[in-house]
Amino acid sequence: MAVVLLATLAVAPLAVGEEPTRETYAAQVEPICQANREANERIMSGARDRINSGKLEAAGKQFIRVSGSFGKMIGQLAPIVPPPADDHRVDRWLDQMRLMKQRVRNVGKYYKAGEKIKATHEAILAERSGISANNTTVVFHFHFCRFSRLG
Repeated sequence: MAVVLLATLAVAPLAVGEEPTRETYAAQVEPICQANREANERIMSGARDRINSGKLEAAGKQFIRVSGSFGKMIGQLAPIVPPPADDHRVDRWLDQMRLMKQRVRNVGKYYKAGEKIKATHEAILAERSGISANNTTVVFHFHFCRFSRLG
């Protein structure tokens, strides 16, 4: 109950006439990213072991599920109003996350098809998209909205 209350307060709209700041924006998006990160860690549990043991189809399904979860998070983040001075930065961040989502999905498709080399290549591209997203939003000092390695 307390977590729901904190999340509600963090996403509560600003007072009339009050402009969002980097701090208020970060306070609104971080709980969403935290929940998504925790869900994705559960989904990806054991993926690396499955890949290493040749169970590529099962691992591929995990990547596709994570892509869907990631897409839901992007849908929750998009309507949150960023600070006016950072509007372009947040738009670019969301675009990079959409690209990352598609690349993670492609990783899953390639693993399901048994194409480990193509999946590895796409995973590298997804990781690069995550690094780019991190670099775009460094001014927000995100903790949970930062991306790391897949799997």
